[in-house]
Amino acid sequence: MEIYRLGPVGILFSESEGRPSMTLIPEGMEEQVVTEKAASLNGMAQLHARGDRHEIPYARGMTMLRSDTGASMRLHSREAVENGVKTVLKGAHGLAWEQEITGCGRAVICHTRIINEGDAPVTIDQASTFCLSGLTPFEKGLTPDCLLLHRFTSFWSTEGRMLTNTLEELNMEMPWSRWTPRTVRIGQESTLPVNKWFPTMAIEDTRRNVTWAASIGWAGSWSMELFRQREDLALCGGLTSYEEGQFRKTLQPGEVLELPEAILTAVCGGVDEACEALLDVQLSRLPLIAEPENTLNPMYNEYCETWNHPTLETVRAQIKAIKDLGLSYLVIDAGWHGEEGDEFFVSLGDWQERFSKFPNGVKQAADEIRAAGMIPGIWFEAEVAYKDSRVFREHPEMFVTDNGKPIIETDRAFYNLDREDAQAHLKERIIDFLNKNGFGYIKIDYNNTYGMGFDGYESIGEAQRRSVLGTYRFFEAMRENVPGLVIENCASGGHRLELSMLSRTDMSSFSDAHECIDIPLIAADLSRLLLPRTSQIWAVLRPEDSIRRVIWSLTATLLGRMCISGKVAKLNEQQMEAVRRGVAFYRLAAPVIAKGSTRVHRKDITHYDHAHGWQAVVRTGEDKILLVTHAFNDNGGEYTPDLCLDGYAVEASFMDDDCSVSMKNGRITFKAGGPYCGFGVLLKKS
Repeated sequence: MEIYRLGPVGILFSESEGRPSMTLIPEGMEEQVVTEKAASLNGMAQLHARGDRHEIPYARGMTMLRSDTGASMRLHSREAVENGVKTVLKGAHGLAWEQEITGCGRAVICHTRIINEGDAPVTIDQASTFCLSGLTPFEKGLTPDCLLLHRFTSFWSTEGRMLTNTLEELNMEMPWSRWTPRTVRIGQESTLPVNKWFPTMAIEDTRRNVTWAASIGWAGSWSMELFRQREDLALCGGLTSYEEGQFRKTLQPGEVLELPEAILTAVCGGVDEACEALLDVQLSRLPLIAEPENTLNPMYNEYCETWNHPTLETVRAQIKAIKDLGLSYLVIDAGWHGEEGDEFFVSLGDWQERFSKFPNGVKQAADEIRAAGMIPGIWFEAEVAYKDSRVFREHPEMFVTDNGKPIIETDRAFYNLDREDAQAHLKERIIDFLNKNGFGYIKIDYNNTYGMGFDGYESIGEAQRRSVLGTYRFFEAMRENVPGLVIENCASGGHRLELSMLSRTDMSSFSDAHECIDIPLIAADLSRLLLPRTSQIWAVLRPEDSIRRVIWSLTATLLGRMCISGKVAKLNEQQMEAVRRGVAFYRLAAPVIAKGSTRVHRKDITHYDHAHGWQAVVRTGEDKILLVTHAFNDNGGEYTPDLCLDGYAVEASFMDDDCSVSMKNGRITFKAGGPYCGFGVLLKKS
């Protein structure tokens, strides 16, 4: 047994029957490890070559773990590298399996690749980036009644809701024979990687107060699996498999397969502490290339005013309405392009400017935005083209096909970004456009998917993998070719909120729940999975809104990055005064939003669309605490969260006039003036 310490996380390597395995140990718990439990037959290299049999019965169709090839892997070398450890295993078919793990804050980053060192091709049908086994290593046997599995569901406009089950509820108990497997698999089989599930799982040992968590960074099909065949659990994840997502890759002699990156952690604490540790990696990768990305200064997007119909006149009215707010960006959303009379999506791929609405082109609008002291932004849906677009008609070879026929999903065709001509087209139509017209901000949307893959490669899953790498190339080319560009990651709101895209962008649309009353609930859920400072939350404002509703919308943005939208130019003076107060309060709170620790408290919250009760989100910074509270329908009028705030006093607050807060003996009480009241309270150490 060997332990490598990477910050607060220990990497524990063991062997069982010559098979190397790995688990993680929080700092200070090394002496509590049960050696025989940590050493597991669930080896650290889980890969399946075509033709493999399974080691255990009834596995085919249930799992691709524990195959012949994975079982053949034996330790070749292990060495310390800079801030990490590198392990090389070798086994059947001349395959070498290399994994390098490096520390990053309270988490570790896992990179794995497979090399064919043999003299014949080998076809890979499944390969996990990581496998943590021996869970829980602090107790012998099956460890009943103490293990929880946390998963995070995701559907359009309802991303990030946590689902927690005991292992007993999941029927992960073992039968008397210890012979057959148990498994819980989640994943995605498309290029909307956060549709159905987030690629994140956590195992919590409530008896020992330890949680293991893992997240995969990949913008395509992925798989995560909780596996048990004997007493210990294994948690694995990586690319989708042949059984799930039709991934099959033939490695020629000397060829290398790089697997998706994974983030792992083990913490003393629960799921909130574990998720927060994973966020350390997101924080380490923030580009922070523009001043607003350091200060988190608010912004404006015009989409929920014009709904795909922006014009030079609407932009000018918006500039006039918001110029005194001191916002950093004004983003022109969908509809700036296309022929007169056509819907905005008709010119997807061609990106012809709509000169009937912008007579001198959108550059004039961009110039006027800059003259008003803001950075101009613009919307693109880069990786698709409309089914009747000129580029699709004239260059069908650049688009993906299924059995020789173009894949058209709803009304969109999809570029194969593994092709150089497709990359060149995007450079001309998007990257060169940004430079020519002076845009410093781009919102990249992605509103559909071609699914598992397409023609032209040894499997449709391998085709998708290659095109996902092409997506990364395009995002990196934008960064390289447009100096200072700020990139917003949007895929129908939250369908690309995973590490690989978060690492290539500056902020992300947290959801498409633009005007929903449940925005605070979704935003709070996402605080476990997305840094609040990069989570762009919209406050859509309408002239028919009450002041209470205006404040409700603005206080929701305190859970992330404030983006104002809607008919701000039509607001009356009382409403605009509420907006000014909200923006000023946001700026006071921004340092805590940028760097802090979040905990969510709820009372009587069940159905999100028709929520009752209260939610209080506590964001703790170095010397201040931001409390963001929302009282839904039937809220009881008063709520005292179970918080100890001794030594703190109210520095500033933002709420409706018929609401109030009071503090007594380190306890804070919120009083609502009715249903749907939002509160922002900033506390400072006294």
